[in-house]
Amino acid sequence: MDLLRIIAILCVIYNHTNEHGYFLYAFPSGMILKVFYIAVAAIIAIGVPIFFMISGALLLGKEESIEYVYSHRVLRMSLVLFIFTILQYVFLLSTNQAELSVRWLADHTVSDNIVPSYWYLYTYISYLIFLPLLRKLAQAMSNKEYIYLIGLYLVIEAGVRTAMYFGGYTEFSVFFKIPFFENIVILPLVGYYMENRMTKEDYNSKGALKLICASGLSLVVFVAMTLYRNLPYEEFTSYDKGLYTCGLTLIMDITVFYIIKYLVEVKRQEKPHNETVRKILGLLGTSIFGIYLVEGNIRYYTEFIDIKLATYVGQFPAAVIWVFLIFVIGLAVSFFLRHIPGLRKLL
Repeated sequence: MDLLRIIAILCVIYNHTNEHGYFLYAFPSGMILKVFYIAVAAIIAIGVPIFFMISGALLLGKEESIEYVYSHRVLRMSLVLFIFTILQYVFLLSTNQAELSVRWLADHTVSDNIVPSYWYLYTYISYLIFLPLLRKLAQAMSNKEYIYLIGLYLVIEAGVRTAMYFGGYTEFSVFFKIPFFENIVILPLVGYYMENRMTKEDYNSKGALKLICASGLSLVVFVAMTLYRNLPYEEFTSYDKGLYTCGLTLIMDITVFYIIKYLVEVKRQEKPHNETVRKILGLLGTSIFGIYLVEGNIRYYTEFIDIKLATYVGQFPAAVIWVFLIFVIGLAVSFFLRHIPGLRKLL
């Protein structure tokens, strides 16, 4: 799980590089580079879903009262949201990006969460509120019903959208798609299924190969649809990615989860684990949440490094180096925050 968290946060940080890295596929370039940048953008999209899958894997099997969920889990995350919203507001004031006004703070908290990436905190709190009910659903569903759920999601979120687009409908009624609440319901359920219902025998090299092939096919569809739509840069968003097939990201989410679990827990089950590596991963894993909370601030102060690097090594290599730099600085900041009295229990 710690290794998955590290992979996920690196993807999230790269996602936030925007025109410096993530959006490179939206700018004019040779076909080979454009295809490469689209594929990278599609793969990077696994970041947030992996986090929700981890939450489902670890939380949906627990037995906790509604009172406990609210007094411990919901309260903790709400305090984190409140404290860091205030801290981010102070940061925006210090960089002349905000007004010293309660009205401004209230308006921007409601409209764009002060920091747009904090949408995850709001969504995660919603997930925690729904957690007692979702646990009942997760534990009652049969394995066959989990497979049905995954298949249904792919058909509706990927298949129907693609078919509608080829039918000439770039916009269509919500009645043509099922509101799956993917972050709150689908992804946690998939994580629970893969961690708690699939046996060690289900994780094998043949299964990994099949999923890699399925993910490869998904990438082909991603690239083809993005090239086919050929949207101008102004119409690209970090949520759309120029694609109408975002539901296919689930295949890659499952593939990464499967391969990491297979390599770490199954493939190495007969070999002794390196305790040093385990401790390092554990230490890094506990710092990931802190990195997420401050990576935007680190990006703001280190953007000049990426711009400077790009003139020497090119935009994409510079973006990759920048991502790892943000990760390392974020680790240091997260370690510091976790030693502040009161914050340690929250982070």
